[in-house]
Amino acid sequence: MAGAWTQPAGEGLIIVSVDYSEADSGFGPDGQGVPARDFRKTELRSYVEYGLTDWATAIVQPEWRDKETGPGQGERVRGLGRVDAGLRVRLWNGEGGVVSVQGAARMPGAADSLAPADGGDTEWEADGRLLYGRGFVLRGYNAFTDVQLGYRKRFGGPADEVRLDLTGGVTLTPTVLALFQSFNTLSIGTPDAPLTTTREHKVAASLVYHLTDDWSVQAGGIVTVAGENVLAQRGVSLGLWRSF
Repeated sequence: MAGAWTQPAGEGLIIVSVDYSEADSGFGPDGQGVPARDFRKTELRSYVEYGLTDWATAIVQPEWRDKETGPGQGERVRGLGRVDAGLRVRLWNGEGGVVSVQGAARMPGAADSLAPADGGDTEWEADGRLLYGRGFVLRGYNAFTDVQLGYRKRFGGPADEVRLDLTGGVTLTPTVLALFQSFNTLSIGTPDAPLTTTREHKVAASLVYHLTDDWSVQAGGIVTVAGENVLAQRGVSLGLWRSF
């Protein structure tokens, strides 16, 4: 009951996660591997969905971050990260499938545009996307797919982005859900210097274990497999889910 699906009226989902990632290399303008200064990032994130009606779900996601790109001044930032707030509206559902649209505003937590670690993260953003989800049976296992195609308007200096997020899930047992995800970003337009256009492709895998009907825990990893002008990040994530 997430992704393209909307929450039932008066019901919701909270996911609190701790994510850690690091990198010591990256992908250059031609997509080839290049060395990079050591990078580390820790994020504490809360993701909340709540059904305003059966067809409209409110979404809020605040985060706290500690990001370090080097030993110099402004290359380590700690504090409030972005805060997302938006609405998902279901347009159609039937025969296991659902189509929705979603819009969100993204408030920056960073304010120092001269700090290298804040690069591209000091202005407001608006994210709009079309979502499609479908449940099905795969070799006797319940499964689903979720496809999200979005456009992110980035105000200020950064270039806008087209985003494609793909998720597949399989219930391996009544209590274990396996998730496989792909996150893809492509810059559109020309950013202000010193920012550059980017292309990034990440893949992630995780397991969600249902402790009870309302509580679950999640553990997984994520890695950047290709891109241009981005870090080759690798990371892990731990999460706690609560349905209400």
